[in-house]
Amino acid sequence: MFVNKIGAQHLAFGMNCQDYGLEKDTIKLVCDGCSEGRHSEVGVKMYCHLSALGYSTKQIFKRLVSIFGQSAASVRDYLCFTILKVVEGEAFFRVSYCGDGYIILEDLEGNLSFEELGGGEYPKYFAYNYCDTDMLTHYKDGVEFVEKDFSKKEYQNVGVASDGLRFIIKSENDALKEEFAALLKARRTVAVKRFINRNQKMFQDDITIVF
Repeated sequence: MFVNKIGAQHLAFGMNCQDYGLEKDTIKLVCDGCSEGRHSEVGVKMYCHLSALGYSTKQIFKRLVSIFGQSAASVRDYLCFTILKVVEGEAFFRVSYCGDGYIILEDLEGNLSFEELGGGEYPKYFAYNYCDTDMLTHYKDGVEFVEKDFSKKEYQNVGVASDGLRFIIKSENDALKEEFAALLKARRTVAVKRFINRNQKMFQDDITIVF
C-alpha cells in the first residue's frame, strides 16, 4: 500500500506536501523533504522517479546537482530530504535509511510494531555530501546510509513511513491507534487516507506510508 497525505500545518500555511514515495517490484521507498527547503518536494519526487528507473542514490544526486547546483541555497531548497528504503530478498527485508522516520514491522502472526529512526538527532541528509564542509556544523565527514536486516523467519512484511507517522503512534487515544493499525494490517489504502482526513488536525506533518 502507498499512502501520501499532506499535513495540517502545510495546509494552514499554503505549502505543498514535501513527502513522496513509491512501491515497485521488491522495493519500497519513502522520502521526506526538509521543511526549511522552499522546493524540497521537487527533489523528493525527482529522486523517487529516478529510483524507479533503477538509478543508484549516487547516480541520482549527480544528476540533481547538475540541475540545481551546489550552492548552499540550492542544496537547502531542493536536495535536503530523508530517504528510507526497503528491498525484499528471498530470506530477509533490508532497510536502508538516511534520516529519520519509521520502520513498520509485521510479524508472522500479523502483529504490528513500529521502530522509530533518527532518535531526535540533527537530521541526516545525503545532500550534505555535496556541501562545502565549511558550511556544515554537523556531519563534516559525510553521511552514509544505515542498513538493518529483518529475517523472513520473523517477519512477513516490512514497510517504511515518514516521521509524520509519529502523531498517531504517540497519540494517547488508544482507540484511534487500534483503528489505524487494523486498517494498515488489512492493507486498506483508501480507508487509511480517509482516516487521516477525518483526523487531519492530529496529523500536523505530511505523512507517507509504503507497506
